[in-house]
Amino acid sequence: MRVPGYFLTIAQDVNSAQSVDLNELARELSAEVDNWNTRGSGFVIERIIKFTICITKFRPLHGTSYIPTPPRIANKHCTINIKNNDNKCFLWSVLACLHPPSNHAKQLYHYRRYQDTLNFNGLSFPIAIKDIPKFEKLNPTISINVLSLDEKDFCIEYCSPERQRPHHVNLLLLSETGTDKKHYTYIKNMSRLVAGRTKHEHATHVCNGCLHPFSRKELLERHIPECIRNPPQVAIYPDPNDEDERIIKFRAHYKQFRLPFYLVCDFESFLSPVGDDNDDDQNVNFNRGVRAIEEHRVCGFACHRLTNISKYQTDPVVYSGRDVMSKFYDHVMHESKIISNILHNNETMIRRHAVQTVT
Repeated sequence: MRVPGYFLTIAQDVNSAQSVDLNELARELSAEVDNWNTRGSGFVIERIIKFTICITKFRPLHGTSYIPTPPRIANKHCTINIKNNDNKCFLWSVLACLHPPSNHAKQLYHYRRYQDTLNFNGLSFPIAIKDIPKFEKLNPTISINVLSLDEKDFCIEYCSPERQRPHHVNLLLLSETGTDKKHYTYIKNMSRLVAGRTKHEHATHVCNGCLHPFSRKELLERHIPECIRNPPQVAIYPDPNDEDERIIKFRAHYKQFRLPFYLVCDFESFLSPVGDDNDDDQNVNFNRGVRAIEEHRVCGFACHRLTNISKYQTDPVVYSGRDVMSKFYDHVMHESKIISNILHNNETMIRRHAVQTVT
């Protein structure tokens, strides 16, 4: 007996600094074959019919040259946006945290003399978010957090697991509308950045894992062990002035009314083989990793109109034969017209007289 098998490997990033890892590719295919063999009894690969390579252009999130700070962030005076003309905004933003100047912090000339103090071996600019863990390994005294702007709030793009390092840098990744351009800026004051998330009028201590501001440091330290159990995510609270948001209650009252008419349908089908190991169909989608070897072919249907109105109740319609789906479609459209005509026919309401109870 011949059984077709389909195998899929994990996607690899390929760029000027990294080529396809053929050894890893071979290992993954071997593991897939071994897994397939455990599902059968003595399966042996006879031949390879097709080998498909899928190539997709990948555009990772990374920072490039200068983008102006949006007014809603600039008005808080909580970030330092370096005016650079290169793709090293990540470097300059980290240096702005490690070596803060006394004035004109947005000017690039303050940080040029420190650019060789950081280790970027094996990394290329612009730095993508996926490369930040590599940067942290090369610079063991620095940890990085990256936020991005949402329509009304923030998104946590990366939260460093290295919480105990002496130098922690919070970055805000800006986006230019209409383009793929990104730009890192240094967040010098997290309390001001998320000030709208609390009514506390003084400086707060912000959790990097959920961006919740705490009025006291000991409250934050008590919260962190619980927060790190979950992936980083921004907690969004309902509007206290909006009753629909702050109170959860059943509002879909229209769903409590019984439907006057509805159709109950059932199909019958049989399994039919799809191709064989000699199939050379070029339209097969190998990206999904599996392929159907049998499909359901509809051979009949039953449709029953249900209603509480006795004069409109009918027997189920059953059909078996050729062109099942066309027959089913025609029947449903016919039922739709009948039900629409019934519902559009306004009947005179029967008035009930009040009954007086004598005690």
